[in-house]
Amino acid sequence: MIGEHTLKLEPIGAGQFLWLHRQGVSASLLASMSPIQVATGYSDADGKFEPGPGETFVVFEEPEDLIFWQPKTGELLTWNGRSFALNEAHIWNPATYSFDANLNIFSDVLDWLRADCDGVVVIDWSRAFDQLREAPRVAIAENLLKTYRTSMQPRRMPTLSVIPNIERRAA
Repeated sequence: MIGEHTLKLEPIGAGQFLWLHRQGVSASLLASMSPIQVATGYSDADGKFEPGPGETFVVFEEPEDLIFWQPKTGELLTWNGRSFALNEAHIWNPATYSFDANLNIFSDVLDWLRADCDGVVVIDWSRAFDQLREAPRVAIAENLLKTYRTSMQPRRMPTLSVIPNIERRAA
């Protein structure tokens, strides 16, 4: 329970299912994701999902978190802030990079769904460097290129001191 509301997950409605299919998401993918669940709520002050009156969000399960996607606005929220990206296990899966393939990074969930979930959607770009630096190959949506380049730097570097060379002279 969060705040005064309990998280209530419900099966996706036929109208929502058809809307996703009309947007180019394959019916076979939607069927394989079954049961797709939704929850009603809003973004709390901390940027996490708060159940209660509000918009309907599609819910995706990650190993340590839930990710909530609002299709009308594209808004992405997490339940407890542990997830860095949607489908993040894909980052560390060796099969992702087999046959010289790339880790695909999509700018929105709908594009990711249209690509049969082959890649990730980053939620928290402040963690990008630590999470993506070991990926051997990345393909990124063009509209994310500036964000990617800005984010792919360590949050901080150690303070550097220089030890001067000591010259040794023969006696």
